Amino acid sequence: MEPKKVILSRGRALYISTHEILQDFDLVVPESELESYSVMVRNANAIVGIPDEVIGLGAVRNWTLKHYQEDVLVMFDDDIKYCMSTLNVSPVRIENRDDIEKIICNAALNAHEAGAKCFGFSQTCDVRKYSHSQPFLLNSWVGSVVGVIGRELRFTEKNKLKVDIDFTLQNLKKHRIVWIDARFGFVPTRDTNVGGNSAFRSQEQLEQEIQFLKDKWGKHIKVSNNKSKYRTSINVKRTQQLTV
Repeated sequence: MEPKKVILSRGRALYISTHEILQDFDLVVPESELESYSVMVRNANAIVGIPDEVIGLGAVRNWTLKHYQEDVLVMFDDDIKYCMSTLNVSPVRIENRDDIEKIICNAALNAHEAGAKCFGFSQTCDVRKYSHSQPFLLNSWVGSVVGVIGRELRFTEKNKLKVDIDFTLQNLKKHRIVWIDARFGFVPTRDTNVGGNSAFRSQEQLEQEIQFLKDKWGKHIKVSNNKSKYRTSINVKRTQQLTV
């Protein structure tokens, strides 16, 4: 199973980094920025222009899902620096493109065989939180790298920032599981980079979108707030609690 890899980017031609760790990928950028990206990114299979009026992460993801015909599509944030292994006592960076390719293809194949329609990787890349008895998670949320199998569900366009959590919960509701390979994660420059969603990122917008998720998903989503920094987790049980 060969997934189609696509980097989504906006306003970051000078700062994009994900292309340095991938091979055989397309780059999707606003039509007005095609020229600037073509100068900075030389190794893309294709640089595809998306209409400038398509804004917000959900709308961009939906446009990309409609544009590509491949059954398995993996969408990457544009500011990923490297892949990280959580299997050792200390985290290990993985920057070799062939190794990263195998990690992505393996996750796609595992998700497909498990019947999941959404897959991703560890969001923390923290060896202290990794459990060797749980190398794969069935009920955690995807982000930074979002794999989609099929086209049964769409991303919400109500929110412009917090769309991946909603998509994960949609998948958990309809397909019962998602597939998270907790052995590996992709490390981005999250919530502080210029470009991308920074045009929409304000405290007011963030609070509105968090409230939208709370209203929609109720007890199945947990949000904690520490000094205006939100930490979101999913409360959906997909494993049995056994007492021996």
